[in-house]
Amino acid sequence: MTRIAMVYPSRVKETMGEELLYSPLALGYLARHTPDNYAITLYDEYVGENFNPDSVVADIVAVSAITPGITRAYELGDRLKKRGIKTIIGGAHVTALPDEALLHYDSVCQGEGERPWREFLKDFEKGTMKKIYFGPMDVPLDDLGTPKREMCHPNYQYPSLLTSRGCPYSCTFCYLTVFKQRKYRTIPHVSILEDMDNLKNKDLIIVTDENFIGYSGSDFEDRKILLEKMIRKNYKFLWGCQSTTTLASQPELMDLMYRAGCRAVFIGFESIGDDGLKLIRKDHNIGLDYTQTISNLHKHNLAVIASTIIGLDTHTKDYPKKLIGELKKAKADFPRVFFATAWPGTPFFKSLEKEGRASHNWDEVRKDIPSIKFKYFTKEEAIAARKEILDAFFNISYMFRLFRIWVFKERSLFLMYIKMSVRHKIAEVLKKRRKCSGTKKK
Repeated sequence: MTRIAMVYPSRVKETMGEELLYSPLALGYLARHTPDNYAITLYDEYVGENFNPDSVVADIVAVSAITPGITRAYELGDRLKKRGIKTIIGGAHVTALPDEALLHYDSVCQGEGERPWREFLKDFEKGTMKKIYFGPMDVPLDDLGTPKREMCHPNYQYPSLLTSRGCPYSCTFCYLTVFKQRKYRTIPHVSILEDMDNLKNKDLIIVTDENFIGYSGSDFEDRKILLEKMIRKNYKFLWGCQSTTTLASQPELMDLMYRAGCRAVFIGFESIGDDGLKLIRKDHNIGLDYTQTISNLHKHNLAVIASTIIGLDTHTKDYPKKLIGELKKAKADFPRVFFATAWPGTPFFKSLEKEGRASHNWDEVRKDIPSIKFKYFTKEEAIAARKEILDAFFNISYMFRLFRIWVFKERSLFLMYIKMSVRHKIAEVLKKRRKCSGTKKK
């Protein structure tokens, strides 16, 4: 039997941090599309495991890597190639930079992985592996199936679930822009419900679609039908998802989402002020009243996780205080603040790279660490600004405000806030430890 090791590589372990709350599904789906004559072992370095490339017993090693883990991935690839083990790597980073990846791996998968993976395995059996495999992101998902849940490590706080793929928008900072085709497509309801049945005993699930509700009237109708099926199944778990601000103008959809167990929606507000939104081509948010948007969601008992960016070229030194004021005015429930990050291959990266402001230190290209050269902030000032914004919300007084709002409406949301507050504090401590550790090594 051919042995496959599947690996999520990472130097940083996030077992107790706030950034990786839910399990990745990429390798779970690849495992579902692997013939039965292959034996698969998972190694997930995100959450504490260590993969030893010098002793692993495998004929093939398949790696799914994000930018912060790519140097670790390349280290593994180099050592595996010395042993003659066949290797393949996929993900947004290597989709953007395939030539870089081929210095370390036998094959690179660009785009979606399932079809290229099946093709790679056939070529492996014939001894005719290609260097590049491409999976377009505009093909139907009718044969996607469900991820193998044993390929989701138990160390994650929450399981994740997928109901659709793709996004037609072109926000310049988004890693999805590295994919040439990224049409929105839904997974068949029967597959979604089968996967939900596998998770029916969980308390909370994170739906990891780029946008759960879709982008058109027909998309909204499909979601309504799915939600009605979920309601009839009477699942006990609660769930959260990501959506665009368009959801706030769809009362029937919001009502069905709540009845189906949704309690919080992650929305990319990104920036206050149209100048910042124009800069990053977040056109569908331009001119929106965030206060009204959040109010509409609250009317349907949906809490709002407001995702924002700090460090755009339109953000001057007084921006943090403006952002705090606007988020409080809008009554956002759970703010998330990320540094403007230039992911390789994105329009944002290409623009900053020309100006000498993008980082090629891949280990530090992550949303919770400053990695670009900001126009109005030093690295230290940006860190302090982010802390100032988060501290304005994750505190006792704001906790009481949320308590008054949600304790009678939906207690689970207040408990979610407590957990997020604790994770925020733990994450800050861990970052300080990592920084101190890094200083000592120098």
